[in-house]
Amino acid sequence: MSVRDGLILALPEQGEPFWIRVADGAVAQSGTGTNWLAACGFTALPADAVVMLVPPAGLVTLHWAVYPELAPRQGRAAARLAALGGAIVPADQLFAAANENDDPALPHILAVAARSDMQHWLLWAQHHGLDPDIIVPAPLLLPEPVEGVAHGELAGERLLRGKDVALAGDLALILPADAVMEQVLPDQLVERAVAALARPPLDMRQCDFAKRVRRTVDKRTIARILLWSALILLASLLITLIGVVRQHVAASNIDAQSLALARQVAPGAGDLDQAEAEIERQLAARGAGAYAFTAPVAALLSALQDAPAVSLTALSREPDGMIRATLAAAKVEEINAVLLGLQGAGFTITATPSQDPGGRALADVTVRS
Repeated sequence: MSVRDGLILALPEQGEPFWIRVADGAVAQSGTGTNWLAACGFTALPADAVVMLVPPAGLVTLHWAVYPELAPRQGRAAARLAALGGAIVPADQLFAAANENDDPALPHILAVAARSDMQHWLLWAQHHGLDPDIIVPAPLLLPEPVEGVAHGELAGERLLRGKDVALAGDLALILPADAVMEQVLPDQLVERAVAALARPPLDMRQCDFAKRVRRTVDKRTIARILLWSALILLASLLITLIGVVRQHVAASNIDAQSLALARQVAPGAGDLDQAEAEIERQLAARGAGAYAFTAPVAALLSALQDAPAVSLTALSREPDGMIRATLAAAKVEEINAVLLGLQGAGFTITATPSQDPGGRALADVTVRS
């Protein structure tokens, strides 16, 4: 996988930066200074262009650490702590970034730089309208040699890399005097820098200096979401309306069937209300119907409330709608007070007196509207 559009910026400790413009996965233009937009004929970089910053090699220290007994993530954390703990500068003034190594048997590569330098590089890039996607230490752009030391030059700086070491050229004195030197041509180094746009050997934009991802609003996506939401709401509304229509049709069918049955009793009924009124009238005339039961019972219970000494021992309704009740009291006069109350309420009553074995007065009463 390669990056189609990109910009590589190599910052030397002194002098102008060296830039490489990548288009369609290959080097399109290169130069020095900060006029890369004008040189490329752009007013701004393409939106999908990957920007890689290569800081001065002498300001980034590289370490190798192996922790085969630890899981990769734990090994990276241990290597980071070891790199910070072994520095002369206080650890809170330094920043350590580890490569993405998931094999415990392989060494973890750590890049250590001063936090102030990291901030300076990012501010410099921001000042020139850039927000680097990746920051790669310059010596790691050299291939790892099988033996000896690989050396090359980028942005006027000499770079060195051995098996477990990578540094700036001015630190070559720490290498063995008999070390085999393998030269990396400028074109090879540029080719590896272009490849690093897609797969950087180590990206220092992590932890506190990780790039903040700005979420942009995709108008097309929002339009699709709104369209689908509207369609879902419309479908829900249609389903609800279909359900309401079905219930209305079912209710209308039941009303029609009920009216047809009611017209067998009330032929002149034009609707259900008229049919119900006519049926109630006919029931009332026969002493039946809901009112024929509730009205006499209500009147009886009301009369009993005015005569607390009288108790109701039985209550029933005859098929013809007449109410039968049995009243009991200590005296007949108390029962008569209840009967007078029913008559005063406009009900027709009959009463048959009797006496229970205990000597209480009884009355079998019928009540009709």
